[in-house]
Amino acid sequence: MADEKKIRVGIVSLGCPKTLVDSEVILGKAQGAGYVITTDIAKSDVVLLNTCGFIKDAKEESIEAILKLLELKKEKKLLGVIVVGCLVQRYVEELQKEFPEVDAFIGSGDYMRIAEVLKKVTDGQKFTSVHKAGYLADADETRIALTPRHSRYLKISEGCDHACSFCVIPRLRGRYRSRHIADLVKEAKQLVEEGAKELVVIGQDITRFGCDYAGKALLPQLLEALGAVRDIKWIRLLYTYPSTLTEEMIRAMAASKKICRYIDLPLQHISDKILTSMRRGHTRKQAVELIEKLRATIPEVVIRTSFIVGFPGETDEDFEELLAFMREMKFERLGIFKYSQEEGSAAAEFPDQVPEKIKEERFHRAMQLQQEIAREVNRRYLGRELRVLVETRDEKDPGLWVGRSAMDAPEVDGSVLIRTKKEITAGKFYTVKITDTQDYDLVGQI
Repeated sequence: MADEKKIRVGIVSLGCPKTLVDSEVILGKAQGAGYVITTDIAKSDVVLLNTCGFIKDAKEESIEAILKLLELKKEKKLLGVIVVGCLVQRYVEELQKEFPEVDAFIGSGDYMRIAEVLKKVTDGQKFTSVHKAGYLADADETRIALTPRHSRYLKISEGCDHACSFCVIPRLRGRYRSRHIADLVKEAKQLVEEGAKELVVIGQDITRFGCDYAGKALLPQLLEALGAVRDIKWIRLLYTYPSTLTEEMIRAMAASKKICRYIDLPLQHISDKILTSMRRGHTRKQAVELIEKLRATIPEVVIRTSFIVGFPGETDEDFEELLAFMREMKFERLGIFKYSQEEGSAAAEFPDQVPEKIKEERFHRAMQLQQEIAREVNRRYLGRELRVLVETRDEKDPGLWVGRSAMDAPEVDGSVLIRTKKEITAGKFYTVKITDTQDYDLVGQI
């Protein structure tokens, strides 16, 4: 029988920030059961792989990670490999058949069983547990930080009730469920005690927060409660759904001194024909009105959006309409994705699937256009002073530091590159004068 106190557990976390929060909770449960947590896979006895199963590229990355870990196990460098998360929730039978060497498979809703799973695996047993999708932790559950302590994610909900035709998230994460405001405030205070200066509020759709148990959206009330938490400097909002972002929510953002003038608003397309086919619940006219309202109500707001190119039935005219819209709106932050034909989604069965070659061409054209727009947007900040959260020192150049302004979310957006001879500290805020601009990054001095 294994001695938990000597077993070192590591984790590889793939996919989105919501999965990252799950990984932090999983490690907390392992530590609570007496296992030793390590961030170094090479020093682990057992490795948990938290997978993503959203689109083709994510699935391929997850499979590649499984193969690498099984190779380490084959070389006797690992005692066990446990695969968890969305890919398992979606494909457990296929994974069991394809990878019999994996010691355990755990679905996205079964993380309460982590201690039990680790016990079985370290005792040489196989284990599988896949039930209801989407685990939602509360403030009483320990999280082991996988991000810098000054910037932490706060997951306010799990699952999704939207029926977008290209998406399988409801199958991977379940129906929409919100946490309660008091519980979230409690966790926010705990994260502050651990050093958080920035809270990044996440969920599949944060605009629906509260609708499941209160019958109405409670996001404005949540934002007011989080704003009252002492020592939080930035509150950042990710994943606001266009058709459920209300005027009350926008006013709450505008009124707060702590909420970053930054909003993530995934539009996915602008052609009415494609939006209808995608089942997005809004029209081009409504999207334009919403953007105008955001920019009028929140001065200097930075809007991040995302678009899918190559959706079934997307014609050259639809794509050109999208490019023209990008030129017109000049989004400060934008991601382009090639449509992924996912089995189990409604759109996978649609006629007029777009060939991969055309998807690729459209992807590169849209990316090139956004690069030009981003360069133009960045030039607006030349000579201005920005408040910057310093994140890290460049390993090769000790005189160069990397930080983020309020306009940039962790991992997905650009950085502010700081050249200084002064002694500064990661995790603190500094005023930086912008002296140069790049395609996606700004350059400045303290």
